[in-house]
Amino acid sequence: MVTIRCITYNQEKYVRQCLDGFVTQQTNFEFEAIVHDDASSDGTADIIREYAMRYPHIIKPIFETENQYSKGFNALRRILDPLMKGKYVAFCEGDDYWTDSHKLQKQVDFLETHPEYSMCFHQATRIFEGEKRKDELYAKVENREYTGIEMYQPKYRPPTASIVFTSEMYRSDIYQKVISKDFSFDDLPMFLCCAHIGKVYGMSDNMSVYRKHAEGLSNIFDRNDELVLKFANDNLSLYKVFGKEYKEDCTKVYVMDYFNYFMHNRKKGKHCWGVLLKILLTHPIYTIRFIIDRYAHRARKGEKNKKET
Repeated sequence: MVTIRCITYNQEKYVRQCLDGFVTQQTNFEFEAIVHDDASSDGTADIIREYAMRYPHIIKPIFETENQYSKGFNALRRILDPLMKGKYVAFCEGDDYWTDSHKLQKQVDFLETHPEYSMCFHQATRIFEGEKRKDELYAKVENREYTGIEMYQPKYRPPTASIVFTSEMYRSDIYQKVISKDFSFDDLPMFLCCAHIGKVYGMSDNMSVYRKHAEGLSNIFDRNDELVLKFANDNLSLYKVFGKEYKEDCTKVYVMDYFNYFMHNRKKGKHCWGVLLKILLTHPIYTIRFIIDRYAHRARKGEKNKKET
């Protein structure tokens, strides 16, 4: 009924908790977990082998000898997409984990009784590994339908470990367009594909944890200037796949990423000023609005801090 897709890489400290979330699921249907280790150099693969021996009916491992992510997400798709044979597909990366043993049952029950929905997701907790910041809600998810436009917004974006969707998505025309673009991110285009082929439902149940840590993918993006610009360009390209209704929001994210890149690197030379000039020439209105809003927000925040002091 469900195939779980789990990608791991050098997550020795976290992957055991992730796999425990799979094997403790209580369901009235069969499910499997395709656990892909992308040539880890730590003990991640050994832990996966241990679980595969203990739970051979659930854990189905794949061990790479050469890192595939470095070749782009399409390299991973070519390996994993054909293996997603369940009626439904769930995601959970090796550094995240599920906290409710009935998670899959709840989501499958909903999708089975609401065939017009192609995907559902739920609330999650964000934890900050190695930081003093307190745990927080990833996003406040309500029991209602969500549109693709909403899911594109950071405040509504589904936590990856919370989604369950129909495997029909892989066979859709819109997904073939996504593959042709080779985006530098994987989950967001899938959310939008599901919204394109059906409805998407949010659940207020908190059933998973998103772990933010120094070696997580989001932090790798933040530290790699080349990836930051590719991420920005890919966001702009999203509307060319999913339609003009996404154009304004995609352009805003594109401008934001380019401006943040400029601010971070502006002392490095002429190239960075060229980045600023590019968005000013191609998207002058959005860029000027973003700069005004950014500094207005900083001013309001500074005034609020002054009053509190």
